[in-house]
Amino acid sequence: MSDIKSSSTQLSIIGLIAALMGIGQNGLLVSLPFLVEHSAFSLPTWSILIAIGSLLFLPAAPYWGRQSDQSGPKRVVIQALFGMTISFLMLVSFTMLSHLESQWVALCLAGLVIARVIYGCTVAGMVPASQHWAILLCGEGNRVQAITSVSIGLSTGRLVGPILSIFLLKLSPFAPLMMMVILPAIALLAAFWLPSPTFEKKEPTDTHTKPSWLSMPERSLLPYLTSGLLLCTVVALLQYNFSPLIGSVTEWPTSKISDWIGVLLTVGAAFTLGTQVLVIKKKRVSLKAMYQCGAGAMVLGLTLFLSANVWVFVAAMAIAFSGAALLVPAYTAGATEQNPDAPGATSGFISMSHTLGYGLASLFAVTSTYSPNYPIFIGISLSTIVLVISLVVYRSKST
Repeated sequence: MSDIKSSSTQLSIIGLIAALMGIGQNGLLVSLPFLVEHSAFSLPTWSILIAIGSLLFLPAAPYWGRQSDQSGPKRVVIQALFGMTISFLMLVSFTMLSHLESQWVALCLAGLVIARVIYGCTVAGMVPASQHWAILLCGEGNRVQAITSVSIGLSTGRLVGPILSIFLLKLSPFAPLMMMVILPAIALLAAFWLPSPTFEKKEPTDTHTKPSWLSMPERSLLPYLTSGLLLCTVVALLQYNFSPLIGSVTEWPTSKISDWIGVLLTVGAAFTLGTQVLVIKKKRVSLKAMYQCGAGAMVLGLTLFLSANVWVFVAAMAIAFSGAALLVPAYTAGATEQNPDAPGATSGFISMSHTLGYGLASLFAVTSTYSPNYPIFIGISLSTIVLVISLVVYRSKST
């Protein structure tokens, strides 16, 4: 434990660096209506631009995870911060230019595409390398604490990002984007200042075989990757369904529905952060309990969304997102335990499964046009599968 205490400052900085992911993602979503209004591009165009960066996480996250295992996480974190700074600088520059000079719209669109490509190809390494770095600081026996430190950073960013963006939008429609140029630049200086963590690069014993970081995920990782994919599908599908779900049980105007969605998102982020800080970080529950109770809480929370009362939705949000907060470090730590020689690559595969989950949710979202309860039924079914996986994984370990 003394090693962890001596590394607490470095761990905090890494958590703050990871928070930039949450700030950037949620801040960009809050700014989206203003970007549509103050640029030459429509909402579908912006949706495609955002999707370009997200989809590139699929190949890039495992790649940078492997690079972290081979060369150390510091180099990967630095390039991710540099890529984030450059991409948001290009984003704000070409957005402003498209608003001012209509004859340069095509050039500006190409610049925005390049900005999102840079983002997807570089920032994808942020979370895998940060988790790898945290594990090296905390030690192999404290994987959950290490992973939770990064998760707390992400949750803090997702909670703070919309609040900062709402405040900055009162100053300028481009202020949130400028914030995401300045903050990564400051974090880049902090990352340079941090000492490189010591790690042992694992060399393959057989020179005729590919090393583990060049191969596809091992079969032992599949339960954990499946859990990550299904969890993100459920969470994203629920968020897509907020508007039709609230509209089906109220007669509120669009503005009030939007305000209530903000309330639900804030409740979810607050309970996620609270669970991570008060339960997981203090080691109040075992990894097995986190996995199984987290999945069970997801099933219960999703079931409560079948109620026709918006105040019950608040309780449902608190329960479901507390369960999600337990699940993420549980299956991430379980996966890295299966492949301790390559924690960066394993975290990269987890990030890839998360991205696939968000993509799968967009396909299921169309079911809300038939009934707002259909996505909830899908979410309950997928959460039940995660619960079954959590039971099977630990039953197989005990035999």
